[in-house]
Amino acid sequence: MERNQVTPAHLGQRVSLQFSLPNGYLSEVVGVIEMYDEDAHTYFIKKKDGEVVRVPEDGIRFGKVVSTPAP
Repeated sequence: MERNQVTPAHLGQRVSLQFSLPNGYLSEVVGVIEMYDEDAHTYFIKKKDGEVVRVPEDGIRFGKVVSTPAP
């Protein structure tokens, strides 16, 4: 099984990504892919609170598409 199942084709879908930070620590984000920057190979994930998180593709450890939570 591939560790990162998220691709730019999932634009607009809700995803969960675990990724490495520049300092070596790990972080995780759950949100909707708002944009994918082809030149920078970077995802822009919008969290539930409206914050947008930049996630470089080469730093992703695990990624998957997740269902939208019930209201």
